[in-house]
Amino acid sequence: MAGAEIVSVQTPDELSSALGTGEVAMVCLLGRNEGSSSLPLDTVLASAHAAGVPVLINAAGLSPANPDRWIGRGADLVVYAGGKYIRGPQSTAIVLGRKKLCEAMWWNSAPHQAFGRSMKVGKEEAVGAVVALDRWINSAAAEKERGGWRPRLQRIAANLRAIAGVETKVLSWAGSVTAIRLKVSWDKSVIPLDAEGLRLALLRQRPRILIHDFWSTPTSIILDPINLSDDEADTVGRALSAIFVRSQEFATSAQVPPAETDVTGLWVVELSFVRGRKEHRIELRQHGTEVTGIHQTATSHGRIVGKIRGSKIELEAEHEATPIHLFYRFEGMVGRDGSIVGTARFGGAAPEHLGPVFKGQYGPGTWRATRIVGVRLGAAASCHGVIPEGREC
Repeated sequence: MAGAEIVSVQTPDELSSALGTGEVAMVCLLGRNEGSSSLPLDTVLASAHAAGVPVLINAAGLSPANPDRWIGRGADLVVYAGGKYIRGPQSTAIVLGRKKLCEAMWWNSAPHQAFGRSMKVGKEEAVGAVVALDRWINSAAAEKERGGWRPRLQRIAANLRAIAGVETKVLSWAGSVTAIRLKVSWDKSVIPLDAEGLRLALLRQRPRILIHDFWSTPTSIILDPINLSDDEADTVGRALSAIFVRSQEFATSAQVPPAETDVTGLWVVELSFVRGRKEHRIELRQHGTEVTGIHQTATSHGRIVGKIRGSKIELEAEHEATPIHLFYRFEGMVGRDGSIVGTARFGGAAPEHLGPVFKGQYGPGTWRATRIVGVRLGAAASCHGVIPEGREC
């Protein structure tokens, strides 16, 4: 909105080169990644301050403290979400730092007639965020709440301790996120479930339990204690225990039917979204029941992986983009006329959130694919937009 261009840098040399243009207004560092970054805060501060450029820490998913650790290390500004750990109104944030920078932000936002007015926060929400921050920093009740996180995780782990093939570990990421979490991992030769199968099994139980798919792997999940009571932690532990003990009942059949058709080729895909329609292209190569390929839209292309079992096909396309990757999930049936018809889901996810929830967060659609005859494979990866009928790109 302000007319700035966002430039990503990966190394100290790239940072120095960018700062050397004399056109940099601010450097932003993602706080939760600082511990593993090739550009830690100390390195960034030295270069940025030498060029007279302020440094802002994006600590949205972290916890504020008094004194603030980022400001104490020399950062000029740090921003925290108001609706995460401190449990204030969801639309609020807390910005701490140099007085002149904070004042400049205020003068460019409501109640003044400046470009930031469109992002104004209601007075009730502003007060709510201040009260929530005060409680988080100063209240004995909030301190007691944080002290209960580890015991709750230990209660969950206690329910799983005697189950063969299951291991638990309390994780503490002090440089990244505030809350400790519990990693639950299992041996798939003993427990034939993947993380998504476990998540769906928990949703089918009563009471229903929803675990997010952040940081999940095929044989592990990570549990967050923040929104649980002590009794609820026991409920989660018992539910996990019951599913692991009865895992054979929840596991999908290992028998994979052979493919009834070969989908190798170039396809026109007609996509219908909640509102609007688009035409894409996909290039598929089939090896037994495994399918790989390229998915082409008007603006980008991504790799496809998937399977075909009988006449049922499942494909997932991933388009690399900044700041998140885009995903297209296709499920359908190959008809007698050779076309493919089915449903699709669309989403976007950062590398640490590559689970089905985020991959499908943009909602559903439908798709119909028709094979193009007489166009050689390899064309789709280099084409942009629609391929003229009967021509190669």
